[in-house]
Amino acid sequence: MSNSCEPLTDEQLEQLDDYLLSDNLKEEALDYIALHGYLCALNVSPSPMTESAWLTNVLAENPQSDACNIDAAMVDLILQENNYIRTCLESDIVIDPPCDLTLEIDEEGDCLLEYWAQGFMEVVFSQEDAWFGEHEDAVAECLLPFMLAANLDEDQELAELRKDPKFCQQLCDQIPELVQDLFLLFRVPADKPKGKPPYGKKKARRH
Repeated sequence: MSNSCEPLTDEQLEQLDDYLLSDNLKEEALDYIALHGYLCALNVSPSPMTESAWLTNVLAENPQSDACNIDAAMVDLILQENNYIRTCLESDIVIDPPCDLTLEIDEEGDCLLEYWAQGFMEVVFSQEDAWFGEHEDAVAECLLPFMLAANLDEDQELAELRKDPKFCQQLCDQIPELVQDLFLLFRVPADKPKGKPPYGKKKARRH
């Protein structure tokens, strides 16, 4: 199992993306975009999840099962990506999703930010008590752009917001820093100011 905290190379990203989209995995397995969102939420979460549990959620199959055919090298790449995301959060490095921060549909008819946000919200929905238990209002406010992007909720208010492209874009642009804000919200004591660094947050170096 990988202990590396280095970002994946372009070649490793391509290998992982191809594997997650291949017939080697069940249809329920997350693609790379959704995986990235899932791992961001996993590391933000105030409630730790066992490695076996979250890998099973990601791959739709328990990689520790004797009956599975999961590629161990690909699991190592997933673990390396998870380690890198955790390191960025702990170092106050803003993580950009591996897709444009827009709700616009691309040439292939997809909205990649929607897939990323769905991966993020999958963790939130599975741990609602932990996420909303202590900071309900603040968390709900921070998660609005994620909910909007994920396009999962039938709430009429969100449906109305999606009719305003300019406002939606303003919300989506906040997502990278909101990931870091949520991470700090769950870890910095309430009586300790969470002020930003004097020169602003650093940006994660991506491939």
